[in-house]
Amino acid sequence: MSGMQSPLKRSALPVLAAVLCGLLALEVRAQAQDAELARGEHIARFVCAGCHVVARDQEFAPLLSKPAPSFFDLANRPGTTVESVEQFVTHTHWDPDKLQMTMPALMPSAEQSHAVARYLVSLRTR
Repeated sequence: MSGMQSPLKRSALPVLAAVLCGLLALEVRAQAQDAELARGEHIARFVCAGCHVVARDQEFAPLLSKPAPSFFDLANRPGTTVESVEQFVTHTHWDPDKLQMTMPALMPSAEQSHAVARYLVSLRTR
């Protein structure tokens, strides 16, 4: 009997394998999300930091005398979602009757705007 596996051990192997595969998939997904947030932060520091405070350790202050709202303020506004930020970045740039400055039409790719939006929303504290 020492060379035989019990039925309990054999039936537990597929369950254990499924659990391990699930944990691995969660880890891969978490790493992909971390990479997307890092990509979004990189784009924000490179493209958006001229007008917005995009990170607490931002190397340079925005160039505008009256900076655009910080990413922290934007993230904590009611109704701010990844989708609303993506919509704004890709479609809404300015209303000349209400704003003296214009937001440049950056024309980011869908992947870039999604990464920046995910980064911005990740700054939410409330």
